Amino acid sequence: MIENSVLLALNVSSLIVIAFSANLLVLRSFERQTYLPLAICFIAIAVIMCQPTLAVFFPALQNALLILALPAMLLISPCFWFYVQGLTSEKPWRFSRKSLPHFMPAALGMLIALLTIIIPADIISALLVEGDDSVLTRSPILLRYLIYGMLIITFILILGWVLQSGFYFYKIIQRLNTYRQHLKDLFASTESKEIKWLSWLLFAVGTVWVTAAVYIVLDNLFYSIKIDPVWANAVIFVMLWSVAIWGLRQKPGFEELYESKDDIREVLEQENNQQRKYQRSALDEQQSTLIAAKIEKAMHEDKIYLDASLSMQKLAKHIFTSPNYISQTLNETLGMNFFDYVNKYRVDAAKRMLEQSNDTVLDIAMCVGFNAKSSFYTAFKKETEQTPSQYRKQVKLNKVQA
Repeated sequence: MIENSVLLALNVSSLIVIAFSANLLVLRSFERQTYLPLAICFIAIAVIMCQPTLAVFFPALQNALLILALPAMLLISPCFWFYVQGLTSEKPWRFSRKSLPHFMPAALGMLIALLTIIIPADIISALLVEGDDSVLTRSPILLRYLIYGMLIITFILILGWVLQSGFYFYKIIQRLNTYRQHLKDLFASTESKEIKWLSWLLFAVGTVWVTAAVYIVLDNLFYSIKIDPVWANAVIFVMLWSVAIWGLRQKPGFEELYESKDDIREVLEQENNQQRKYQRSALDEQQSTLIAAKIEKAMHEDKIYLDASLSMQKLAKHIFTSPNYISQTLNETLGMNFFDYVNKYRVDAAKRMLEQSNDTVLDIAMCVGFNAKSSFYTAFKKETEQTPSQYRKQVKLNKVQA
């Protein structure tokens, strides 16, 4: 009895989190469609996991929602993939015709769900709720073969879900790696845009996915395995809570480029298209040298690197030059991406402050334009092969020895 109460409490709590989050995400999607796939993802999860709550409060809906669990399960991975696409897109993301093939497995699952309408309710209840397939032997032969066909397709789709989830898991990891690398071409500080919470979530989801995949394969092909529903619902609740908190807080990484007054076509293309873009730009050596001088002046004299939110777009406006030309100049003339170039100036400024003042390392990091102590340490060690504290001690030791 206690176990059933705990299970019901966890299940209801998860559904409340889903209802609250999905509602906010749908409202936000009117302004930015990026949030709509995550809302759909939440709703699909609710359809799959709502059985304990329905059994107590709405038993008449159990069969209907159980039938919809198949298409709902096949919706989760592509919708989460589209959400990640939206967060990492360089222009406002929207559903398009190219999105349709991703929903084909879910559409096939929905077809199976709709076909169950013509099957008597007592047979559906026996198969899905009671797990009694002997009822098929008493069914008309045409109906029996139809059900067998549907069961085979359902079985294939469930196993296909394992492959589908693995495919999108791999694509999301690739997308995030490319995105984080490209951030350094456009922003001098990337901490708030790296979506690190998503990597931790992927690790957790990956663990659950492998467990679920093994369970589905073993349960359908070899022998039945019993999983404690309380623990399963506790894990689901924690993951849903985490996704809800971070998903509602997270903005697209390139969002400030959407709202820039500059033409969005000025936004840099992905790194694998850089060479083609440079050839089209026809930036000669003399122009590149002139732009390099403008950039150096902005850093040396204007100290624009002190702006913690400095981006390629801001620098382009400051020196009245195309972002594409700045990117080409940094990569071809100076041999650096935007992130490393700006942080080199910040580290140099920090070194002077470490030598000349007694300010704390955190104060110095904030003063020279870094947003976080961790990113300052990483950049400083990359440049000097020492931590800021080690550098300060070395400077003092050199002065004593001199």
